[in-house]
Amino acid sequence: MANKKKKKHPAPAAQPTEKRVPAECPVQPPRTAKLMGALCYLNVLILIPACSRWRHDDFVKFHLNQGLVLLALATVCACVGFLPHGSEMGLTLTLLVDALSLVGLVQTLRGLKAPLPGVRNITKGFHPFD
Repeated sequence: MANKKKKKHPAPAAQPTEKRVPAECPVQPPRTAKLMGALCYLNVLILIPACSRWRHDDFVKFHLNQGLVLLALATVCACVGFLPHGSEMGLTLTLLVDALSLVGLVQTLRGLKAPLPGVRNITKGFHPFD
């Protein structure tokens, strides 16, 4: 039997350490903008980004508008809870608004600028921070 020599393959080239971002990925907002956007979904804490210089940032402005609409909806739902025989309905609506607020909070911390379902129609005609 003949000895077969194994062919030597060239060593793979070293991969660059920096990650390449695909062209379709949006630019991530700064960390402070994400935190200011997250405060927009925490009821009264919306006053912090609304009174700071970050209210002029497009990312924060988008979440300020949505957070303000959610705050108004939460207030209406709380008022429904004080009506006679409306406590269960008020609690249910408040939980729905809290779930929407949680979704907005997570989207903000991920750096996304996606409208919340159901709130989008209200924010179209209501832009106090534009």
